[in-house]
Amino acid sequence: MEAQHLAIASVPIQSWNGNLYDYAQALRIGTIFPELNLPFFAAESLPGEAVPTTPGGSGNPIQQERELLMDKINQISFALDDLVLFIDTHPGHQEAVSLRKQLIEQRKRLLKEHDEKYYPLTKDCEGPWTEGPLPWEGACI
Repeated sequence: MEAQHLAIASVPIQSWNGNLYDYAQALRIGTIFPELNLPFFAAESLPGEAVPTTPGGSGNPIQQERELLMDKINQISFALDDLVLFIDTHPGHQEAVSLRKQLIEQRKRLLKEHDEKYYPLTKDCEGPWTEGPLPWEGACI
């Protein structure tokens, strides 16, 4: 059978205009870059524009605080991952590299806060491994 090409993709190089979604909205939408938010169909509202639900519906204030902190960690982690993808194709972009450094430091602070208040989330955290229940023992409940 003869090889036939059905289509050829044309992907424009992403540019940096400094306009980024806030990190909570970026996590809901799936990108920190508004110019990459291109829905495939018309809808009444775009993803990420819905009113976010408040974490910690359990009524337990400690659990609510922990879930809010986890939300912040997830938002910063997502923004950092998306930014790294941009830097992969634009390695010399100073504004993006500078923002990456800021996000790394912010993520470290949030992980340390979670580590000290609750339990370690990653293998490089130094939290209280022997104090209280561990995540697999119900610490997240």
